[in-house]
Amino acid sequence: MWLLKLLLLALVGYVLYDQIVLNKDMATIKYQLQKGLEGSNWVYLVGCVLLMPINWLIESVKWRMLILPWKNLTKIDAMKAIYAGISVGLVTPARIGEYGGRLLFIDGEDRIKSIPATLISSIAQNISNIIGGYIGALIFCYCYFSFNRFVYIAGSILGLLVIIMLCALFFNISKLKLDGLNRWWWGKLLNKQAHVISQYDRPILKRVLTLSYLRYLIYCTQYVLILDFLGLELSLLAAFSGVAVIYLFQSGIPLPPILSVIARGELAIVIWSLFTANVGGILVATFGLWVINLVFPALLGLLIILNVNLLKSSQI
Repeated sequence: MWLLKLLLLALVGYVLYDQIVLNKDMATIKYQLQKGLEGSNWVYLVGCVLLMPINWLIESVKWRMLILPWKNLTKIDAMKAIYAGISVGLVTPARIGEYGGRLLFIDGEDRIKSIPATLISSIAQNISNIIGGYIGALIFCYCYFSFNRFVYIAGSILGLLVIIMLCALFFNISKLKLDGLNRWWWGKLLNKQAHVISQYDRPILKRVLTLSYLRYLIYCTQYVLILDFLGLELSLLAAFSGVAVIYLFQSGIPLPPILSVIARGELAIVIWSLFTANVGGILVATFGLWVINLVFPALLGLLIILNVNLLKSSQI
């Protein structure tokens, strides 16, 4: 276990060193940051940073709500579990490692039950991303692209049907039955997970989805704030709808956050190049938001993981 933690620490450390110290665009990053700090735009950066802990606090409240039926986890431990999950998820595709990081604060058989809780939380967040991205994409395409009206209406209806279907499935997920799989050992395991999910009624799922959408609005606002900090002159309509499009496409890319930030940067250039030629600022905004929302929490998560391991070792 210690070896795994050290390897994780080394991997994350190398990635950060490669992305920050060895980055070929380091001069551009320094220039854009200095330019943003020279005026009064630093207020936007402070606002973006302050929203980060609020964002993850909401996620901890949401996750704790889902595990409370069988595990009375304290608010502090729930917050620690979230940061530990961010750290492990930083180097895994689609941040699937968050499951393992959060398990550190769940004991015994309750660990198995916490897996569907994390899954439900993730599904709710993805549905929120799709809803927000769909609305933003409609606004963005209508305002800044010339589409055939029939194509636009057909796309709007199709997107609306997808959202309705996703919400219907989500609010009826408690009805999931896998009794027919009990003949296999893995089927029994899945059926146990389905039994846990069946405990979530619609009021809980509504609160989870509401908190997920609140998180979505927060990190959209963070993106807009960092764009303002770097002096990219965009209207609020263009900024929020463009951010929604970027997050919508990013949600469908199963890459580790380390690689998804690169993909998001390329997509951001395509979107924001409609309004500005400041490619350096676009890339710095994307990279900066990744550092604020994932790198800083991941470093804190690593300290929490190592501390948990030390505490367990001292108790042996």
